[in-house]
Amino acid sequence: MSATNSFDEHIQFIQSQTNKALVKISPKSSISSYFYDPINFVLKGKGKRLRPVLVHLSGQAYDAQPDDLMKLGIAVELLHNFSLVHDDIMDNDSMRHGQSTVHHKWDIPTAILAGDGLFTLAQLSLVGLNGYVSQRFNEVALEVCEGQGMDKEFEKNHSIEMDDYIQMIGKKTACFLGMCSELGAILGTASREEAENLYKFGYFLGLAFQIKDDYLEIFSNEESMGKSLGSDIDGDKQTILALVARKIDAKAWTDFLKKQRSFDEYKDYFKTSGVKIEVEKLIELNVEKAIAGLNMVPVNKSTHLHKYAKLILNREF
Repeated sequence: MSATNSFDEHIQFIQSQTNKALVKISPKSSISSYFYDPINFVLKGKGKRLRPVLVHLSGQAYDAQPDDLMKLGIAVELLHNFSLVHDDIMDNDSMRHGQSTVHHKWDIPTAILAGDGLFTLAQLSLVGLNGYVSQRFNEVALEVCEGQGMDKEFEKNHSIEMDDYIQMIGKKTACFLGMCSELGAILGTASREEAENLYKFGYFLGLAFQIKDDYLEIFSNEESMGKSLGSDIDGDKQTILALVARKIDAKAWTDFLKKQRSFDEYKDYFKTSGVKIEVEKLIELNVEKAIAGLNMVPVNKSTHLHKYAKLILNREF
């Protein structure tokens, strides 16, 4: 068996164990089916579990106890799903991972309550871990909510600058991955300096991941993305492509937006104006920053994390 296959099987094992643990903590609907049925529906969903995987990989590099890593991995997955349930309400999305969103399958009040339940279950999963882990977890949970608020504020706001966008995705996406790589290592033998470098790895990887997600919203296909494309354009969201277009030539971009445009017209504009190339450079810059953080970690402890970065950036997870 090749090294790559061995790593792939290791990832699949973590995903499988995470899924089993999520099913095991699924609450009994007999207490309140109104409350628990939607929570169980979410816990049995088809998520890729990339955040728990990062927790396990960073923790295993520093000999953390498997039970501790599972507790933290479950907590971050529950926090992630809490944010998705509420995010789907705010964006009025009807599908998530190939199935109905909670508010679409039930209703908005039910979905709000389900999200609250998922957050509470995440807190319970942290019981028994050291106080610093719980503190950092909740600091990042608050940042994720701040980022979601910024994202809503930025919609249709054409005065948003690049720094605003980076701050928003830093809170909404990047700090979450940073926390996963940092706290997994903290549960093991990592020094504070090593944990900080792993946070930088996860943080900049998260920035690259989110920027590439915006990029692929235009320069990909529905089959590989698993969702319809062009929704950000329809919603007039200030994505990295729109911000770079305005930065390169504000007048040309404003003139372009004056008419109703097709998806292909947007795609052509981003290509011919140089936006596509500039965004690709920005993705690469953040990947380099992520790897720089990882390069401060001993090679024998970072091999799997290098492979993890390649997997999620190439959408091979």
